[in-house]
Amino acid sequence: LSLVIRARAAKVATGSAGMLHEIGVARTALSPEGKVFIHGEFWDAVSTVPVEAGARVRVIAVEGLRLKVEPV
Repeated sequence: LSLVIRARAAKVATGSAGMLHEIGVARTALSPEGKVFIHGEFWDAVSTVPVEAGARVRVIAVEGLRLKVEPV
């Protein structure tokens, strides 16, 4: 029963807010902008450091429909 209560009290992370801290793959080079693939979707992304295509990235911020990422 306590598991049900905790599950109902937890906030649901959906949409762009649910992307924070998720891991994905750079589908194009990010220098500084490009595309990443996370949760089965392509997203526009920006990085403060160059990221090669195929590298793993972590979402550090969500700015509208653009993700700010860093290499993992």
